[in-house]
Amino acid sequence: MADKNLRFLVVDDFSTMRRIVRNLLKELGFNNVEEAEDGADALNKLRAGGFDFVVSDWNMPNMDGLEL
Repeated sequence: MADKNLRFLVVDDFSTMRRIVRNLLKELGFNNVEEAEDGADALNKLRAGGFDFVVSDWNMPNMDGLEL
């Protein structure tokens, strides 16, 4: 069974998609979820550290998920 204290970063330029992923994670018992609206925002948050898992869209403005 997975550690429910894992810290997730959900990255997508569409807030609706971020909300869908957040809600799915919540249904699975994961409540420690943060969001970023593009790769550049995500990179800043990742540099601060502390994330265990990243769920990212590939096609985003500023910096896409592959570049991230």
